[in-house]
Amino acid sequence: MDDLIKLLGSVELFAGLSEEQLRKVAAIFEERHYKQGEIVFSQGEPGDRLYLVQAGFVEVVAKEEGQATGRTLVSLGPGQSVGEMALVDQGPRSATVHAINDETVIASVSRAAFEQLCENDTAIGYRVMRNIAIDISFKLRHQTLSRS
Repeated sequence: MDDLIKLLGSVELFAGLSEEQLRKVAAIFEERHYKQGEIVFSQGEPGDRLYLVQAGFVEVVAKEEGQATGRTLVSLGPGQSVGEMALVDQGPRSATVHAINDETVIASVSRAAFEQLCENDTAIGYRVMRNIAIDISFKLRHQTLSRS
């Protein structure tokens, strides 16, 4: 669990949390091992978990309507997260994520477990939601500027 706490401390989503708060967050994560090509989640599924790559790499692929194959958006490695919006809303997944290599290790947390933690420690909820808002703001601003 100490490795997960250290990893969480390096993730922007959890920036500003104390070691004690990171320990509480780590306690609600579940770890799972994936083999190459195994799907973590699929585009269109309801978003209900946040995922954090602990080891290995995953590929995020989005398929537009009518396309036979998807387009790779990004590859993510240790310390990077995917599915953050599941902590905010219950919308469908906007992409499919699959393991690139064997022994990809991913820790995940359900929205329900995270909401319960936030009810018990509102400072954690405030900080994480603020970090999500900062990330969304950055992405929207970047998207708007790149269109100009």
